[in-house]
Amino acid sequence: MRRLTLISIDLFFVALATIIAVMLRGYFDTISESMLALMPYSFTSVGCASAVFLLTGLDRTPWRYTTVADHLQVVVSTMLAIVLALVITFALNRLEPVARSLPVLQGGLIVSILIFVRSTARFYHARRIHNNGNANGKRRIDTQHETILVVGLSTVSELFLMSVKEFAHSRVRVAGLLVEESEMRGRAVQQIPVLGTVEELQDTLQTLEIHGVAVDRIVVATAAGRLRPPSLESLFEVEKSSGIAVQFLSEQLGLEDVFREPSDPGRERKNVLRQRALARLERAVEVDHARLIRKSLRVGKRIIDVFGAALLISTLTPLAALVALIVVLDVGFPVIFWQQRPGLSGRPFKLFKFRTMRAPHDRHRKRIPDDQRSSAVGQLLRRIRLDELPQLYNVLIGDMSLVGPRPLLPRDQSPEYAVRLSVRPGITGWAQVNGGRIISASDKCILDIWYAQNASFLLDLKIILLTINMILFGDRPNVEAVNQARNDLGFTALLRTAMVPAE
Repeated sequence: MRRLTLISIDLFFVALATIIAVMLRGYFDTISESMLALMPYSFTSVGCASAVFLLTGLDRTPWRYTTVADHLQVVVSTMLAIVLALVITFALNRLEPVARSLPVLQGGLIVSILIFVRSTARFYHARRIHNNGNANGKRRIDTQHETILVVGLSTVSELFLMSVKEFAHSRVRVAGLLVEESEMRGRAVQQIPVLGTVEELQDTLQTLEIHGVAVDRIVVATAAGRLRPPSLESLFEVEKSSGIAVQFLSEQLGLEDVFREPSDPGRERKNVLRQRALARLERAVEVDHARLIRKSLRVGKRIIDVFGAALLISTLTPLAALVALIVVLDVGFPVIFWQQRPGLSGRPFKLFKFRTMRAPHDRHRKRIPDDQRSSAVGQLLRRIRLDELPQLYNVLIGDMSLVGPRPLLPRDQSPEYAVRLSVRPGITGWAQVNGGRIISASDKCILDIWYAQNASFLLDLKIILLTINMILFGDRPNVEAVNQARNDLGFTALLRTAMVPAE
């Protein structure tokens, strides 16, 4: 019954998008005539969509759990449905009443509407879960979250991943899985990627570090006896040479691992590290809801973000494709680069960019200096901000806003400036249009905090206009804006007080 409901809603949106496409194509003139002439094609489109959507299983994923893969499935299914409808209509009437631009408009509208409703459902589901996890509606800004790696692929590891989602989804992030079988690399378990083998632990940690992901703990969710000696050696070497605690679930469950002797000196240090990690997780900034940004502003801004991101994605797709081609020719695959950064209330998210630098290691696994990795093409893309086009997807799914403080790497996000995490990070912001890369990090944080306290629709519009000027003429420092922010904030008086919106 639920599947029938979902597919019916999808088909309703397909019909709605077809009607809107006909209206746009006819500039709202002679609508009735156009509808009548295109009725065979319209009914065929809905029929083909129902068949294709059912065959591709588009209705099997609840909207509140949609991912990027589901959005790609929407795109592919829509393209197949439209192509099938064109073929059938061509056989019926040679497509005489169908304008060439109509299928393009129709496909774009169908994809935009279906992705929008799914993203909206996911957003509200995530908000409900988050609100249920905060007593009395209060929230805290956590400047740091615990990031873990899971070792082993078994029923226990799957149960552990489910437990993290159920009990600690807001403060524990699973960076990935490490397994013994190399052929599992690149696959995913419960949407958690398999990063490689346990023996490649050191290389995996270095790669994650490049992406801004610092691993705090490694959880071994399989019996030590099932791990090969080189794998165990890699685990213990990391435990000895770094501050990363290695935790065997068998020990935590009271099923003492026979491989680990009770006198093992690493156990005492693991306990210390565990206590330190828990203490860090407990450090947070309590919020005062009396000084929050108005709810109407937050809701209105989110609506603008969704529609603005959807419109920009539809409009700039050809430009993004061109940039992707340039990236492939310049630095090769992969085209997209991601980094984990703290977002609203300090929750980590993946920020996406076009790659502008070559691989950080050569074929001998030696680190390449950053100044040798960047090309003139990459510097130009960063200069005109085209490398940030993929962040429109971050805006669409709710991780970012069009306007807000730029998200920093975890190591650069000082607890002193945690108040900047009280609003969604943005593609552009007050600090970027008043100096950006040529002013100090502390001045940028002060400008971001000032924005968090004074956010408004008018200010966002001003920032967008100034962003265009910045792209055309480059970064220019604005001393007056920095001084105003310092004076309005009392410089340090408000740095430790966070105003966080309750979503």
